[in-house]
Amino acid sequence: RPRPAAAVAATAPDGEADLTVLATRGRFDRVRQLLDGRTEAAAAPLRRDLDRFSRNDTQRAARRAEEFARAVERLERDDERGRLDDALAAAIAAHSIADPPAAFLERDDVRGLVDRAEAAARDAETAEDWIEAGVLFGRLNLLYESGGRFRDDDRRVNDHLRVLALYAPERFAALQRERAERADGDGPDVPDGGVPDAEPWQNRLRDIRPDMLYEAVRYAADRHIDHAGYRGLVAGALVPLRTLLNTPAVADTFPGMRDDTKVAALLYALDAADRSVVAAGTGLTAFAARARLDAVLEANRQTVGLPEPVVVYEMTEGALGTLDDFSSMYWPDDVDYLARSTQGAFSGIGIQISRKHDRLTVISPLGGTPAQRAGLRAGDVIETVDGQNAAGWSLNKAVREITGPRGTEVDLGVRRSGRDDALSFRIRRDRIEIESIKGWRRRAATDGGGAPARDAEGWDFWIDRPAGIGYVRLTQFIPQSLGKLDAAVAGLRDEGPLRGLILDLRHNPGGLLTSAIQIVDRFVDGGPILQTVDGRHEVQNAWNARSRGTLPADLPVVVLINRGSASASEIVAGALQDRGRALIVGDRSYGKGSVQDVEWFPSRREIEYGLKVTTHYYRLPGGRIIHRTPDANVWGVDPDLAVDATDQTVAWALELRQEIDVLRDPDRATFAVPLNRPWVTLAGRDPVADDDPAADQTVDIPVPGPEALLDLGLDPRLETALLVLKTAAFDRRAPARRPAVAGAPTRPAAR
Repeated sequence: RPRPAAAVAATAPDGEADLTVLATRGRFDRVRQLLDGRTEAAAAPLRRDLDRFSRNDTQRAARRAEEFARAVERLERDDERGRLDDALAAAIAAHSIADPPAAFLERDDVRGLVDRAEAAARDAETAEDWIEAGVLFGRLNLLYESGGRFRDDDRRVNDHLRVLALYAPERFAALQRERAERADGDGPDVPDGGVPDAEPWQNRLRDIRPDMLYEAVRYAADRHIDHAGYRGLVAGALVPLRTLLNTPAVADTFPGMRDDTKVAALLYALDAADRSVVAAGTGLTAFAARARLDAVLEANRQTVGLPEPVVVYEMTEGALGTLDDFSSMYWPDDVDYLARSTQGAFSGIGIQISRKHDRLTVISPLGGTPAQRAGLRAGDVIETVDGQNAAGWSLNKAVREITGPRGTEVDLGVRRSGRDDALSFRIRRDRIEIESIKGWRRRAATDGGGAPARDAEGWDFWIDRPAGIGYVRLTQFIPQSLGKLDAAVAGLRDEGPLRGLILDLRHNPGGLLTSAIQIVDRFVDGGPILQTVDGRHEVQNAWNARSRGTLPADLPVVVLINRGSASASEIVAGALQDRGRALIVGDRSYGKGSVQDVEWFPSRREIEYGLKVTTHYYRLPGGRIIHRTPDANVWGVDPDLAVDATDQTVAWALELRQEIDVLRDPDRATFAVPLNRPWVTLAGRDPVADDDPAADQTVDIPVPGPEALLDLGLDPRLETALLVLKTAAFDRRAPARRPAVAGAPTRPAAR
C-alpha cells in the first residue's frame, strides 16, 4: 500500500532544511567517510558507535545462523526421541529465523513432524487428555499462524482447557503432573491440590445474574460494527455449554453432570434452540432471542441443574465470542481492575509482584511508595498477608489482599535471601500512580551534589547527553501520560540542547484514546490526527491537532514499534508517520485498530458490570485502517525502517531491561544470572547454549547500566534509532550543500 515517506528532517546552520535522514547501512558508511575529515575529538564518539553497530551487526548475523542450526538440530533430535512438543517448539524457533519462512515449512522433516504431531493431538483429544492436545495444537497453530491451518483446533481444545482450569483445577493440575511424568520429570512443577494461580470459580462468577446475559446480547446486536443481528449471538451462546457438558472431568464440581440422562436432555434442548435459531435466520427478533435464552436457562433447571451464574457466564462469553477478539464483558470481578488500568492509579503499597518457583516474589518496589519507604526489596518472598498463608495464592488474590482503601494497613511476612529469620512489615496503603513514562536509566537519589534528583519520577531521559539525544519509554496510555511526557521533554530541553528524541512504544498494549490523541498533538501543529469510521467507512468522529504546546517542528523524532505495539500505540506511530513527523523503526505493529464503546450497568448507581463492544475502526490521516481482521494480509503500522531481531534476542533484551530497571537497595550491587544469558560476559564468563548441562547454573554479575543492551547487541532497533539521530545531528554541522547520501533515495525534506 502507498506510504507517505516519513523522515527525520534536520536544518543546516544557515537555515536551509535540505537534509532527510534515512537509516541505511549506506548512510552510515557515508557518515563514516565524512568523519575522516574531522578532528579525532569530534569524530571519535560517533566512530565508536558506528564500529559497535558494524560489530554487533556481524555478531547478530552469526548468532542468527547459529540459532537456526541449533533449532534444526533440536527439531531432529526431539522428533527422533518422540518429544513432539519440544520438536514443534524447535520448529517454531527455526521458522521465525528462516529466510524465507515459507520454504522452511515445506521441508520433508518439518512436514513429517507436523503430520505426526497432528495425529498425536487428535488422539489426545479423543482420550480427553486436554493438556497434551492443547500443547500440540497450540504449537501447530503458532507454526502455521499466518495461514490459520490449526486455528479452529486450537480454539476448540482451549475451550475445554478453560473449562477445566476454572471449574476443575485439581483435574487440570493432575493432567499437568501426568504429562510431566511422561516427560521424565522435565515439565511444570505443579503441587498437589490444584493449579497455583487458580481461583475458586465462585469468586470469578460472583454476583452474575441472567439480566446480564440479556443486556449483553441486546446491546451487542444493536451496537456492534457488523450489525449481524441476534442469530449468531444466540447460536454462539450455546457453544460453551456444549463444551462444558462434553468435559466429564467437571462432574465432580457439578454433580448433576453425573446423570447421563440429564446431560443428554440438556444437550437435546441446546440442539432444539440451535435449530430454531437457524430456522428464524436473520429475522430473529430481540423478543425471540430472549425466549431462546430463557428456554435454555429453564432446561438447565429441569435437567443438570448447573448453578445459574455458570450458565449465564458461559452463554454470555459464547455470544460475545462470535463478534471479535475485543468485545467482552466486564464482570463484577473485573470492575476494580478496569478502574486501575484506565485511571492510572490505585490504592496499595507500590510493589510489582510475580510468581517465581511457586512463591509470591517482589520484582521491584516502586520509587517513592510505602513499600520502598518500608524497606521491601527486589527478590523478597511474601509468605503471609495479614497472617494468612499466601502459599498457592494466585496473583489476582494476592493483589486483592495486599491492596485496599487508602490509609489502611497491611501486614506482610517476608522471607529474604541471606536471612534465617522471617521479616515483618506493617505498611500503610496510599495512592499509587502507575508509571507509564520511563527513561533510559534510573537517577540516583541525589544529583551527585547532595540535592534531590530533578526528575520526581527518578528517571534520566538522556540516552546520549553529549549528542543531545533523549529517550522516553511509554508503557501504556493513561490520563497522566501527557503530563509525564511533557515533564520529561521539558527537563531535557532545560538541560539541553535537545537535538533528537526517541519515543519507545514497543510492547505498549495501548490504553486511552484521549491520551494517544494528546500525545500526537504535541508533535504536529494543526491538521488531522485521527478519524473513526463505522462499518460502511463513514466518518463518525474526527480529531485535529492544535498549535498550542506543540514541540518544535525541527526536533527530529524516531518512534520504535514492534508486534507488541497495539491500539493507542499504533495511533501515535501511524499518525506521526502519515504526517511525516517521525521516522518509524522496528517491526510491523499488532493491528488493533478498532474502537470499543463501554456501557456500564446500572448507569446511575454504583457500577455492577460493564459491556465492551466494537463499534468503529480507527482511520489514520493517510486513510489507512490498521485493524487486523482474521483473514487479513495487511494490517497495523509498517515501519519506515524495518530492523530485524530474532524472538530470542527480543526476549533477552526484555529480561535484561527488567533487571536494569529494578529498584535495588544501595548495598545490592550484583544479581544472579543463569550461564546461558549473553550478559554473563560482564562477569568475564562465556555464555553456554540452552541445552548445555550448565545452562541453569548462575553467576553473580555487577548490575549493569542500560548501555549493556547496546554494547551486547541485544537491541538492534534502539541501536539503529540512536544512530539515525546521531548521524543527523552530526550532519547538521556539515556544509549545507553536499552529495546525496549513498544508498538512500532523496526526497524533499519534511517541513
